[in-house]
Amino acid sequence: MKKLVVLLLVSLMATTAFAGIDPDPDMLGVYFDTDANMNCTTATPNVPFPAYITITNPTSAEVHGLECGYEVVVPAGMDGLFFRLGNSLPAGAVDLGNSDDKLIGDYVVGLASPLPGNGAVQFVSWNLMLLGAFPVDIFLGPSTIQSIDDGLPAYEIGGAIRSLGLATGGVGTPVASINGDCPVAVEEASFGSVKSLFR
Repeated sequence: MKKLVVLLLVSLMATTAFAGIDPDPDMLGVYFDTDANMNCTTATPNVPFPAYITITNPTSAEVHGLECGYEVVVPAGMDGLFFRLGNSLPAGAVDLGNSDDKLIGDYVVGLASPLPGNGAVQFVSWNLMLLGAFPVDIFLGPSTIQSIDDGLPAYEIGGAIRSLGLATGGVGTPVASINGDCPVAVEEASFGSVKSLFR
């Protein structure tokens, strides 16, 4: 009986292994760690740090490409104090997007060899640095070239395209923050469901 209980517990743990702070499937966010647990950080001026555009909990066994847009918002007049020192894609990647600008752009990337669809797939790696202690918000959204016209980022799963949700709920909400408040997911709620809480 003990063996059965242990086996059951182990199998439950194996099936509930999700990446990071967002347990939902097919999501996209920016994280400051490779496990997708940190969507906010405090940056020390003049010290480089990594950030990753990451697909979390893909429902496909393989990731063949990514389409997404990004916008980095800094306070007025501070864009010269924000640096993107590195902008890396997986080996064999071909990017048809325009990611030259550190503050706004997009990725339309295909891969020669797919990445395994594990819990957290780091697709873009940035190396960032600030020359001051000011807040920075990072937004994600659709690329300028969309395979699915639904206003969301998407990933290629080998012959098909699948939409990606955003880690904090939707376009227009920051997915990551530097020297600011941690972004949280926005839940949709109807008036009736909120009203029922007070009955």
